Amino acid sequence: MAVENPTRDGRVVTLTIPAGNEAFLRRLIGAAHDGLGEDLDEHAETLERPLGDALREEMALLALLEALEEGEVVPGPELRATLARLAEAVDRDNEYDRVVAEHDALAELRGQLEGVPV
Repeated sequence: MAVENPTRDGRVVTLTIPAGNEAFLRRLIGAAHDGLGEDLDEHAETLERPLGDALREEMALLALLEALEEGEVVPGPELRATLARLAEAVDRDNEYDRVVAEHDALAELRGQLEGVPV
């Protein structure tokens, strides 16, 4: 069966994701989707943001999971915003700013010690 608009007007992006990254992305996006779905099922009336925003994010997460499965996606503002929020959450949960500061401090000290005879 022929597809009427297979490239969706040239907006389709073919994903090239290394195998190790794909497994991580599936777990992360899947967990975010499942968690948001639970929040919507159990606490829709008490969410801290408008229900419409949460529903759009749930759809974006589902679209990202499908994109990982299919290997292609039509990017859009909601997908980009959802990925940005997810990256911010990962950074926050992993204390990215603290880790970078600690790494920089150690690298600076190591740099001062290099070239010094032992």
